[in-house]
Amino acid sequence: MIQRNHPKRSIIALVLLLLAPIYLALPVSAAQYRCDNIPEVSLSAPNDNMLDYVCTAAARTFEFLGRYQMGPQRPIQVEIIEHQINSGGYKAFGSYDRQSERVRIMSLPAVLNSSQSPQMYKMPFDQEHYIGALAHELAHAVFHQNAVDVEEKWNNTAHEYIAHATQLGVLAAPKREQIILSEETGPWESGDEISVTYMAFNPTGFAVKSYLHLTQLSNPQPFIKLLLNHKWLYISVP
Repeated sequence: MIQRNHPKRSIIALVLLLLAPIYLALPVSAAQYRCDNIPEVSLSAPNDNMLDYVCTAAARTFEFLGRYQMGPQRPIQVEIIEHQINSGGYKAFGSYDRQSERVRIMSLPAVLNSSQSPQMYKMPFDQEHYIGALAHELAHAVFHQNAVDVEEKWNNTAHEYIAHATQLGVLAAPKREQIILSEETGPWESGDEISVTYMAFNPTGFAVKSYLHLTQLSNPQPFIKLLLNHKWLYISVP
């Protein structure tokens, strides 16, 4: 039996064919996920592939900052993205927005595919560094929620000191020691000026000096109070 072409079906098929590229180009809608036993953190992502990394980073971050009497005061939302972030003129894997109090960070596959050999602290980027990068942004959120309300531009140095110290602090000990030994520098010393200018020229050195300084303080709380109340472009180490 010979089948005849149906004009209405042909038109519908043609319309669907033309619309297909449009539907394929639409962004995948994000779902909301939460970490077990960490109610302060939620994840917005197309799937839960990054959830374990986020929860691990959150647990390590809150444990590290808890030693210095800092913890989340409000919910923190983490958003997984698939593209690099333009942060102050340079490309970044993640960012923290102080207005929305939201962390945005690339997925691990997106980071690994962003260049031929992505690095963190002069080392090849891997899963452990991804947890560190997440911790860096979560530390920004915790610091912001605990800091005295000052203009954003005045406490960037304090923000970065805490974020980088935390990022090193949550890494597995062998990797952290490898970074510290390779940098061949010591902690910030009395009379030093901690600045984001130094960080821009040597982010690894900035991280090592900040981590060593913070963790070697016999009584860290006065310095933490100084950071939380900081209102200047650089920090003079007492």
